[in-house]
Amino acid sequence: MIDAETGAATRRIGLNAMEPRLAIAALQKALDHDDGTLVVADIDWTRFAGAYTLARPRPLLDDLPEVRAALAGGEDEEESDEPAFAAGLAAMTGAERGRALLDLVHTHVAVLLGYDDSAELDPSRAFKELGFDSVAAVELRTRLSAALGRKLPATVAFDHASPAALATYLQSLMRPEGAVEVPVTAELDRLEAAVAGLPPEEIERTRLTERLQTLLATLNESLGAQDGTAVADRLENATADDIFDFIDKDLGMA
Repeated sequence: MIDAETGAATRRIGLNAMEPRLAIAALQKALDHDDGTLVVADIDWTRFAGAYTLARPRPLLDDLPEVRAALAGGEDEEESDEPAFAAGLAAMTGAERGRALLDLVHTHVAVLLGYDDSAELDPSRAFKELGFDSVAAVELRTRLSAALGRKLPATVAFDHASPAALATYLQSLMRPEGAVEVPVTAELDRLEAAVAGLPPEEIERTRLTERLQTLLATLNESLGAQDGTAVADRLENATADDIFDFIDKDLGMA
């Protein structure tokens, strides 16, 4: 017998406690049939298989059809209609998608970690620092896959350092087919998504508001300059390196 705390911990990873009478009866049946390789357990494979194989393949489970089905994540099933959340992303701008995806990740991570208020969670902190384990990582993958209608790897939470970084990855994954982002706009979208995940004290520490206001003022001044090349034209097809060069040289922020 196990205590309530241990039982809750094993259920979380997919190992459910069995009624002693049923477990003993099953073992007796195995002995009666001289079956010495039988394991009697009540396992939720959708939880256990993903967490157990997260770090590396487990050949011990390869021949179990329930495990193969759990790890396949429904690949053989007919595709369902696109989830409402994913459909809504297609109508959003890049910045709006970034905010929506950050909020999606932020909310699910907060729920999985037991936060009463998602605002208490800093999305810029690393998943490991937040206390994420393999079970939580698999559950987050399952929730995000359902919301986005995309099959995501079980390691997606550990492939990206933080909730904010994961949201940025999902934004690139969920970009509407055929959409072409202007380089400058794409950089601004990334900046906006990153800023949305910063706590107030970090914004204050980096003087981010002051720097952005300076940038805007300088752009406005430059737009009125009669040098024959408007800033908007210069930045329209700029690469990331061009943008950084503009900031360093034209804005004096190096």
